[in-house]
Amino acid sequence: MAGTITAFLITYWFYKSAEATGKNPLFSAGLGFLSYLIPCIVWTLTVTPGLRDAVEHNPGTLSGLFVNYAYILVGAVCAIGFKFLHFKQAKS
Repeated sequence: MAGTITAFLITYWFYKSAEATGKNPLFSAGLGFLSYLIPCIVWTLTVTPGLRDAVEHNPGTLSGLFVNYAYILVGAVCAIGFKFLHFKQAKS
């Protein structure tokens, strides 16, 4: 649920930024959504299984919480980086 809410917030953020800069809002919103979703999926399929295995051997730590929600942090960081690249103003 937290990942879905984050995806909607990032999509809205890209949409509003595109409106403010005169870019195509729907295209930018789609780019924002994908710039969040693709890293989340890659992280979940490649890194999370190994982290879950490590947490099973050391239960009761906060690392279990990190394993469950790290994909959101990774996706958000990638989306923020992509936003600054996508909306970078051309220098005169």
